[in-house]
Amino acid sequence: MNHDKTIIGLKRMEKAIVIILPILSGAILGWYIPVLADWVLTLPIVPLEDFISLIASLNKFWVSIVSLILGIIAAIVFIIIVFNETLKVEVSDRMVELIIGEKQDKFEKQEISAIYVEGKQLVILGLSSEEKFREVVESKFDYVKEVFLAYGYPFRNEDPYINYYQRWELGNGDLPSDVNSILYARSRALREDQKKEAKRLREDLAQLGVVIRDEQNSQFIRMVQNK
Repeated sequence: MNHDKTIIGLKRMEKAIVIILPILSGAILGWYIPVLADWVLTLPIVPLEDFISLIASLNKFWVSIVSLILGIIAAIVFIIIVFNETLKVEVSDRMVELIIGEKQDKFEKQEISAIYVEGKQLVILGLSSEEKFREVVESKFDYVKEVFLAYGYPFRNEDPYINYYQRWELGNGDLPSDVNSILYARSRALREDQKKEAKRLREDLAQLGVVIRDEQNSQFIRMVQNK
C-alpha cells in the first residue's frame, strides 16, 4: 500500500482481462462468422434468412477478415465504455478523490462522517449524515475497508443510520409534496428498471435532504441529521 496514496479500483490483472478477453472473443467470433452462417442455415427456422444467406454466399475468407476487424472494433468500444464507467478511488491522508470517466469528486477527510459499502456501492456520508457520494466499486469489501481504515477514515461495516429509515408509501403526510412527487416518480422508474432515471431522482432527493435505501422495488427513506 502506497504511503502517500492508494488506489481502489481495477487492478492490473483485472485491467488486462478486461482488455484481452473482449478483443480475443470479438476476433474469434468474427473469424468464424461464415461457419456460423452456414450452420444457422441448416436450422428449421432461420431468422433474417435473406441476410444470412447473403453472408454465406460471399467469399468466406474476406467475410472472415471483415468480421474479425468489426469484432475487434466492437470489443474496443466495449472496453472504453467499461473503463469510463468503472469507479477509481484515490485515497490519501487528506482527501478522497473519486473518478468515473470525466467526472471527478473530491472530499476532504474532515467533511466525511462515515464510509460504508451497501451491496456493491461505495457510500460516503457528510457531517449532517447527508449522502455525498454513491457509486458501484469493483474492489472487494475487505480491501476497500483495509484501505480506508489505514488512512484513518471512518469506515463502517454498514450504514450507521440503518435504524432511522422508514418505508415510503404513497401520500406520506409527513413529507413535503415535492419530496413525495419525486419519490413517486422514482418508484415508477424502479418498477420499469430505468436505472439512470432512478439515480438522477435519488440525487434530486439528496439535494432536498432525503437519503434512500432501496430494497428490491421498495424505497426506505430518512432525513439528514443536524450537525
